Amino acid sequence: MREVIIDVIEIYLIFTFLLTVYSVIRMYVISNIACDKKKGLSRMKLLKGQGRFRQYPIYSMEEIAEKKKRGAVRLSIFPNDSGEKTKCVIVCPGGGYAHLCTTKEGYPVAAKLNEMGYTAFVLEYRAGLDCSSHAPMHDLAAAVRFISARADQFNVDMNGYAVVGFSAGGNLAGIFGTRAWGYEKYNALKPGCLIMGYPWTNVNHWMQHPYWNIWVAIMGIWLSERGNIYMFGPKGHFNKKKRESLCVQNWITPDYPPVYMFAGGNDVLVPMAAHTDVLAKALDENGVPYKYDKFFGLPHGVGIGKHTNAEHWMENAVDFWESEVK
Repeated sequence: MREVIIDVIEIYLIFTFLLTVYSVIRMYVISNIACDKKKGLSRMKLLKGQGRFRQYPIYSMEEIAEKKKRGAVRLSIFPNDSGEKTKCVIVCPGGGYAHLCTTKEGYPVAAKLNEMGYTAFVLEYRAGLDCSSHAPMHDLAAAVRFISARADQFNVDMNGYAVVGFSAGGNLAGIFGTRAWGYEKYNALKPGCLIMGYPWTNVNHWMQHPYWNIWVAIMGIWLSERGNIYMFGPKGHFNKKKRESLCVQNWITPDYPPVYMFAGGNDVLVPMAAHTDVLAKALDENGVPYKYDKFFGLPHGVGIGKHTNAEHWMENAVDFWESEVK
């Protein structure tokens, strides 16, 4: 009997390991196609050729001298082609707070928004060794103030602006929409809508949800702890209050901004059952308007979703945003 149990355990571990490896490889293959890096880089090259592409540091020299890591933050501006004033969209790429997927989840998204008639801003916030306690939230607030002060120059209307975030960028957008840890804390204008792609919202509660695949659970714990360490430091990441501050569902109130979000059924890094489903429940409980698109078989990291069943998610998101912000 003991040998049978050992054999079953070995078969389970081997099968789930191979399945996880397959899912991760599949994710990277689909992600490289779906994000369409070429689209973003081509749009940037075109704008540069027209003399219309700009990148700005959002902190002053004095602020950077005070904290040198602020010098890593920059804002890339993708103006629309119509020349007309539009609502503002700020795009926050993901990367687990360890790095930024700007060329996959930043520039192509801005390029697509340009095609839809909007001026977009890609925020490269502090991450990895440049990160510190709630630094990305500080950076997003600073970006909002920076754009607001130059709204006429950039030809955008900040009323009802949207924040678009992917994965950890979705966590950033979600936390920024809260009163406790977001816009109000940093004296920034409240977002009109939050648009989240496969958001990493429930950062510190992986083991509260049943996972039949132990390797997926291990990846979740590793990603969570890595993000916490970069955000709060080797010692600070043990602080319960700080850790809980990254769990978006903890801070939802009835006046939370409207939310559009989408997630995939084959996301092994940020499973929707542990993240977007949990957030949807909190939004329901607080009566917050939202639209939640679930896409069968979709993996993590698809960006604009080219050649996937989520290819039109941005149109859905913008339609929802426009319907909620009059």
